[in-house]
Amino acid sequence: MARNPIVRHILISRQPRDEYVKYVMKCVSRGLKEHHEQVDARAMRQGDDIQTKWQINDRIIEVTLKSDVLASLETEPFALDEVFMRAFERNDVRLGPVKE
Repeated sequence: MARNPIVRHILISRQPRDEYVKYVMKCVSRGLKEHHEQVDARAMRQGDDIQTKWQINDRIIEVTLKSDVLASLETEPFALDEVFMRAFERNDVRLGPVKE
């Protein structure tokens, strides 16, 4: 299933930000698992930001979700996907399609 803007708008309006971040991480993880055997992702609140840690096979990639990105989610529900995709591209990590 492809990314669904209707689902995303409903979720962001009804869930706390932390839960929405976990949902998006789960969707992104599905895309990563198409190319990588081991994928694990964790998120931890750090003040107004959320620190995510991705273990992809033997690599660790940390991505900080700044408060401005988190604040923009109601109008840009795919902002997190873009942040994660850019971080993975910078680290030469292949990502399949993000699946809801």
